[in-house]
Amino acid sequence: MNGDLDNRRKIIEQYKPDVQLLIRYIPWLEQKKDEQVVKEYGREEETVLTFPVYDSTLLALVKTAQKTCFMNRNYRYIYTRYGIHSVAKEIELIEHATLREMDLLGGILSRYVMSGMTKGSVWPEAVQNGVFLALFKKLQELVDITL
Repeated sequence: MNGDLDNRRKIIEQYKPDVQLLIRYIPWLEQKKDEQVVKEYGREEETVLTFPVYDSTLLALVKTAQKTCFMNRNYRYIYTRYGIHSVAKEIELIEHATLREMDLLGGILSRYVMSGMTKGSVWPEAVQNGVFLALFKKLQELVDITL
């Protein structure tokens, strides 16, 4: 029993600094859940090429997430292991995650952050569909467990 408590403490100590960096975005995510966080620049008729202009807070969130221990280039394996094929499944797994499934939470975060580097719509989707918000709230909940 004491060993389990020690393991929980170690996990919390390992992840707490990075969770503290991420949870500061929760109020912004709650505010922006159903709003647009990207605009398309160059939509005028003469312009052929358009590109996204992201909300500065969204960019800061992504840069912060990139620096955390949650980033996992092998997130696809986590998606395969947990059978994740939809946003609904992501949210369901996030809601039921425990401290032992921090790799799952990191995998979901990694998927959105890393695939957003090449596909412009991914980061705004994670804000609008609530995945970032659900993830950060779950991380806060797991790390704030009082022992």
